[in-house]
Amino acid sequence: MSGELSLFGDDASPHEPTQPVATEATIADWLVNDIRTALTSRGLTTMAERQEAIEAVVERPVESLRSLTRAEALRVLSSLASATAPQTSGGSAWDDRDEDTWIDRL
Repeated sequence: MSGELSLFGDDASPHEPTQPVATEATIADWLVNDIRTALTSRGLTTMAERQEAIEAVVERPVESLRSLTRAEALRVLSSLASATAPQTSGGSAWDDRDEDTWIDRL
C-alpha cells in the first residue's frame, strides 16, 4: 500500500494542508422577519416566550435570531408554521362552506 493513493484520506501526509471549516453566514433578513411574524401569530410576544419557543425547536441556547444557522432558522419557521396551520375538518370545500347555496334550498 506504499505506492497507492488513499481512498478516504486515512493516509494523510503531514505536508497536505487541511481545509478550515467554513462557518455559516448570518441568516437572511427575510428569515428573521418571517420567524418574528410566526412568533407573533402564535401569540408569543415577550422575549422570554419567544426565546423559549426557539430553543425548544433547535435544542440549544440561543442568544438572538441572528445566532441561528440557516438550517435552524428554517426548522424553527417550519415548526412555527405547522403549529399555526389552520385546522381542517377533513371534508371537502363543499362540506366546509359557511352558507347555503341554491341547491341546498331545493
